Formats: sequence, structure tokens, C-alpha cells
Amino acid sequence: MAPQVLDVYDAEDPRKVIGIAVELLKDGQIVAFPTETVYGLGVAINDAAAIEKLFEIKGRPESQVLTLAINDARQLTKFAPGSGYLAKRLARRCWPGPLTMVVEANDTESLIQSLPENILAFIAPQGWVGLRVPSNEVLLTVLEELQQPIALTSANKSGEADATTAREVAEQLGDKLPLVVDGGPTKIGTPSTVIKLVNDQITILREGAIDNNMLVELAQPEIVIICTGNTCRSPMAEVLLRDKLSKTLGCAPDRLNIRVQSAGIAAAPGSPAALQAVQVMHEQGIDLNDHQSQQLHYQLARNADLLFTLSNSHRRAIIGEWPEFEYKTFVIDPDEGDVADPFGAPVEVYEACAQQINNLLDQRLQEIVGLLPPENLFGEN
Repeated sequence: MAPQVLDVYDAEDPRKVIGIAVELLKDGQIVAFPTETVYGLGVAINDAAAIEKLFEIKGRPESQVLTLAINDARQLTKFAPGSGYLAKRLARRCWPGPLTMVVEANDTESLIQSLPENILAFIAPQGWVGLRVPSNEVLLTVLEELQQPIALTSANKSGEADATTAREVAEQLGDKLPLVVDGGPTKIGTPSTVIKLVNDQITILREGAIDNNMLVELAQPEIVIICTGNTCRSPMAEVLLRDKLSKTLGCAPDRLNIRVQSAGIAAAPGSPAALQAVQVMHEQGIDLNDHQSQQLHYQLARNADLLFTLSNSHRRAIIGEWPEFEYKTFVIDPDEGDVADPFGAPVEVYEACAQQINNLLDQRLQEIVGLLPPENLFGEN
């Protein structure tokens, strides 16, 4: 019997299609969904019978565990409380997106450990679980309304080509499915990259949409230093820190494996650094002529490992706007003092300001260097 194929974008009421999919999942049924990579088969994770049926439909060995689709990168630590810097960094930067991370979920605080044993066998049989946040609005909406993860696998018979359209799913598996949600052709058409993270090292389990060079870029720590207009204090702090890291790590500033940026709470984008700041940095052999100010925005703050502010008012402004970033937003002074704004003051004031910032960066340096992933980023592959 042909499956019901519902085009979510052609429907009179797309929410109705979502609702049908959610109800089927709650009823222990298997539903095919679009993702940004390939189409997938999903079941609710609290239904062992549905999971077993999924393996049967695919002809997939039960030794090949399923991935959990979750709807937000912040859920990583709910399933893997012991996640290190690298896992959290990749989650922030890659989710939603085509990266599946296999992380340890043995901690008693992990939500994985609340699952029954007969379900754990399919999800995390050895205490490791594969997690992914798909970049597809249809599936993310389903996850939000279902209010639990979905056990997900590709919507094809084992050994056959991945399906990138709803029609291909129906041709391969249609008579075994109650519903194929048609979200159009997938955007990428290549499966997600699957990595395992052990001691902040990456083991490639399956090559996919994100290649090794991209992973190296994504694994780099990022520091953002924030003041008001991004023309005085934070530009000096940015180049001083970059210079300090270059000397500490023994490499040229443009070869650093730590990205350093600065931004302003109320910056006019594209403004140059203050002439006094340029002069003070020039006297230290550091070029600030090419600086262009930027406004602190959500994506910049989200991607950063640490947000250092030059004053307590800046920190309060960031946390007021984005409370979820409180855990990584700090005044640059470990004693939580302010660095006074030298805007409009003579060069001598800028010199004193730069010296104060330099001393504070010395106190923060080991903390920043500690964010670096292992020199050998990739483990056994």
C-alpha cells in the first residue's frame, strides 16, 4: 500500500501536517522526515517496539545504533553532562547542522540513563550516544511539539542509496510507512559527518558534509572582547591579546589557532580605531590601522568561548540581552574592576589604559590558552 505523502510547504495548513506526524510518533509509528542532508526515518525514543520495527524495515543490523535528533545545542549537556570544551564548541557552531557527535553518556545525570534497558540497547549500548540537531525547520518543529528526542536513521534500505526526496523514500520504503513528510529536496544531499569525541580529540566515524579542514576551523577557540563603541579599549585589547598569544605560542599572529575579535555594545559598524589608540599601539610595534568596529550580535556572542567585557555595565548589558551567555561572560579584570573609557582623552590616558589592559590580559592568559584543543586534534581514524 502506498504511503501517505504530505507536502508540508504545499499544504493549506502546514501545522496540520506537523500535527499528524507528531500524533503518529506518539502512537508508536515510524515517520519519514526531511533533514538538510538526506531524508530520515524517525521514531519516539520511548517506544522499544517502534525502534525494533524501524530496524526491521531498513534491514539494518541491530548492532548499528541509532542517532538521537534533539532540537537545541543547549541540550548537549543534558545528555552528556561531562562534555568538554570541544564538544560544547562544536555544538554551538555546528548545530543546527550536518554534524553528528558521539559523546559519552554514562553519567548518572544524563537523560540517557533514564531510558529503559531495552531501549538503551539501540541508543547507547556502551554508554556512548550519537546526537544531532538537524537544520530543517520541519523536523525541528516536530521535535519541539513532541517534547522528546527522535531516534533517527537514514530513510533507505541498508546498503541502498540515500534518499534526498520524499519520492525516493516512497519508492524504497513506502509500503512500510504510514507517512512521508515531504519537505522538498534536501539542501545538502550528503549524510552528516559523524565524529566521536574522546578527551577533546576527534575520531571520524563517517565522512560527510563537514570535512576535516572545516572541523579544524570549527575547533578553534574564539575570544571576543567588548566595550562600548569598539574604537578605544576593546580594539587595543584585541591586538594586545593577539600579540601576547603569538609570543606565548611561538607563531605569527595570522597563524594563531585561537581567534580573537572585539566588538561594541553600541558600535557604529565600520568606524576606525581612535587615533590615540592607533598611536599607542604603534609605539608597541602593533598595527591598529585596519581596525573596523562592529556591533556585538547574537551569532558572534553564541560562537565565542569567552566574552570579556571592559566594564561591569557591559557585562550586565550582555546578560540582560542574552541570559544564556552568563556562564561565559566575564569582566576582563579577574577582580571585576572596570577599565575606564579613554574616549576623547589625550594620548597619555590611552597609554595608561593600554598598560592596564595588558596587565589584566596577563592574568587571563593561561585561562585562554587552556581552551586550545589537543595539538593532535584527530585521534585514531
